[in-house]
Amino acid sequence: MSIKAIYFDMGGVLLPLDMGRCVKAYREIAGFTDADKYLDPCHQHGFFLDIESGKMGLEDFFTECLSHCAPGTTRETVMYCQSRFFGTPKPDDVAFVKEIGQKYDVYMLSNNNPVSMLLHIPNFENAGLPLDKSFKRLFFSHEMHLLKPHPEIYLRAMAESGHSAGECLFIDDSQRNVDGAIAVGMHAVLFRPDKDNLRALVTSTLDELNAKA
Repeated sequence: MSIKAIYFDMGGVLLPLDMGRCVKAYREIAGFTDADKYLDPCHQHGFFLDIESGKMGLEDFFTECLSHCAPGTTRETVMYCQSRFFGTPKPDDVAFVKEIGQKYDVYMLSNNNPVSMLLHIPNFENAGLPLDKSFKRLFFSHEMHLLKPHPEIYLRAMAESGHSAGECLFIDDSQRNVDGAIAVGMHAVLFRPDKDNLRALVTSTLDELNAKA
């Protein structure tokens, strides 16, 4: 069975991450001294996990986050600190997603939250890869009330996309999330941001999988 659909993770795959820079900003600018206990490149903790899973809304998040910050900290400061987590999509990755989208159905499947989405939407737009136009569907944990690597998030994404597991390739920077996709029958590959080139990794994987079809 040949590949028909590709599901990309966002952070760590299409969007460079710098957790250390984000934690430093929270500590030094917002006075959130133990931010490192809540933030993780792939799997958040505490109230950051709650907003990512859809259990907590935007207003409650800001209330909780500000309670960890120095007196006088504003929402704008929180947003700035959160923005330090992310880089800008790389031009070659932007070009590659556009190219691969001419041959395959391209989706995004990401553990994400509404705070970061306020930053991601203009970030991807400015990079030339508008989220609403570049992907057939966007599957986000906070909207689905499910987190990778729970089996149901992959199953729902495939069902709503109209593809069988054997037709799907999933790319993520977390081995746990890759293993979760494989467990439900998807093809999946680990992307290592510090070692791999996204275009080369996905192209070689597709060539290998389609050769076996």
